[in-house]
Amino acid sequence: MFSEIPIDLKAIEPEDIDKEVLRVAIMAEFDAINAYEQMASMTDDQDLKTILLDIAREEKIHVAMFQTVLMETDTEFLKVMAEYSLAKEC
Repeated sequence: MFSEIPIDLKAIEPEDIDKEVLRVAIMAEFDAINAYEQMASMTDDQDLKTILLDIAREEKIHVAMFQTVLMETDTEFLKVMAEYSLAKEC
């Protein structure tokens, strides 16, 4: 888990800052997903497990939202995602 941005945004070119912020946001969401799912697997309390898994699902929605914006911001990322999707269909 991290509570600080793991990159020096001052070292990033101004036109790339939004892409880097989105990537860090995605990393933070995946970190949260892992934490909530691990905690859910550790408890026997079904109510608590349900809450933790529901929160993990919300974090997955956030990942999808950030990825959507990243695809709009980073044309190379969009191209790679499109190529991967096409390859999976074959």
